Amino acid sequence: MSAGRAGALAQEHLLLGADLRPSDDTGLLSALSYPREKDLDETLSSGAALADLTGSTYRLLAGADAPALAAAALAGRRLSVGEAAFEAVVTGDGALAAVPLCLRCGDHELVLLDPTPRGAVAAAWMGFLSGIEQGGRAAFPEVELEEASGMLVPLLLAGAAAEPVLADYVRAEEPLPGPGRVGSLRLDAIPALVARTDELGTPCYVVLVPPASARVLWRSLLSFTEVEPVGSRAVGTLFEGHAPWSSVLVPEGPARVGRARLASWGLVRGEDDFVGARALEP
Repeated sequence: MSAGRAGALAQEHLLLGADLRPSDDTGLLSALSYPREKDLDETLSSGAALADLTGSTYRLLAGADAPALAAAALAGRRLSVGEAAFEAVVTGDGALAAVPLCLRCGDHELVLLDPTPRGAVAAAWMGFLSGIEQGGRAAFPEVELEEASGMLVPLLLAGAAAEPVLADYVRAEEPLPGPGRVGSLRLDAIPALVARTDELGTPCYVVLVPPASARVLWRSLLSFTEVEPVGSRAVGTLFEGHAPWSSVLVPEGPARVGRARLASWGLVRGEDDFVGARALEP
């Protein structure tokens, strides 16, 4: 195990024999892989892959100016409360820098989550924009951008069996969110924020739970025979290899991608009100 800060589930990963490595973005230990980890595509097609996203780029954007900052920094559609989507981050010169998953959790709260190498770039760009001034005054004075790993533990449950497994925890009158939605639920007795996206070619649920409850839910999910633990290497394969935009988003730096192509993936909106909009190639 390499040196790094332990997250809420570090001991669980050690019990499973995981290879733990510190995250470049947060310094938190992340499970790179597990012994005898099954083939990812096989798991996704017939079961469900469970991953701890601790160590991923994970930010909370909060405050009265959070929606305005998000609108400036994120090129996708303006999310309403309860919506989730992948959104492009475009640099000032019109290059595609990152595509984080964004969750609009409240009127003044958004969560950004990105387990790819480009996630740190998205967080840095958001941080830069949050500090800019206009006419000697802060453009977004009422906003905070916080590293969220100590708030709620991010889990990922993905694959053909993800929905039936997670549905076992909720009541009929409190259904799971549909694709592109995020909601507050109780998974049995555990409070959680749950979001779903199908953009990676398979149902994917992001589940955010209190640190005190993370171990209980982790063990409970692994009790399902169709659920297999996967490490950050497999998560990277899912996010980088299965997304429609994976061929153009490279780890080395921003990529030149035309606006029409980004729009075909649902990553940019029609208005020119975000940073880099006018510099985008057609």
